[in-house]
Amino acid sequence: MTARNAHPALRTLSTVADVAAISGDDAIACWAAQRLGNGGAAHAYRDAVAVVAPELNRWDRLIVRGPVEDAVELVARLIPGLPHGYRVQGAAHVIRAALERIPQLDPLNEFGWMETTTCISGPIGSVAWLDDDAYAEAAELVTRVYPTSYAVPGVSPEQRWAAVRGADGRLAAVAADACTGGGVGFIAGVVTDTHARGAGHGRAVTAFVTKELLAQHGRVALVVDSDNDVAISLYRRLGYTFETIAAARVS
Repeated sequence: MTARNAHPALRTLSTVADVAAISGDDAIACWAAQRLGNGGAAHAYRDAVAVVAPELNRWDRLIVRGPVEDAVELVARLIPGLPHGYRVQGAAHVIRAALERIPQLDPLNEFGWMETTTCISGPIGSVAWLDDDAYAEAAELVTRVYPTSYAVPGVSPEQRWAAVRGADGRLAAVAADACTGGGVGFIAGVVTDTHARGAGHGRAVTAFVTKELLAQHGRVALVVDSDNDVAISLYRRLGYTFETIAAARVS
């Protein structure tokens, strides 16, 4: 029997399909792989895969997936080629192990990645995609209610926004198809106005965008603050599953 190579070479992956094959069709890895061909790169080491994804949803990211030992070794090998400020992200237990072993990493935060291949929803009502002339109104809502939102209407041509209006005709809730790619629909900017909460508008607009993206891509994801129990509960009721993701920064 031949001993396992103690230091196998990294394998370069060229396509989303390559990343999917190595990662077990992992949604986060495939989502990051949308940057391949646009400054991104992907590598595999034993059973781990890492995707270098510049300017992905506002940040330069290194997404790593796989068993702890393989994933940490892969990150350690790739870090020397990354500019300072890159965000290394993966399962929380993997990033915690990387922080213990790789001195060039500083801790950032933990958050929830949620994904689904189905949508369990009730009535969606009058939710629809917004016309361009309504983006200013939607931007006012997002920046007033959720000023730290990564997604803001009208900022990126890659985003399209859906909304529902209340009985008074004002926008009640919005959500964006914000950074879809790699075969994964991606939702961001889910915001319900303060005057319209408790009426199911956030659920309706999220369900609408989820269904629209599922029809096109087969799976949908979003991120959520780990302590936002109300949002997490809403997304779970729609069929989303939750995983804690951690982030560290290359110092």
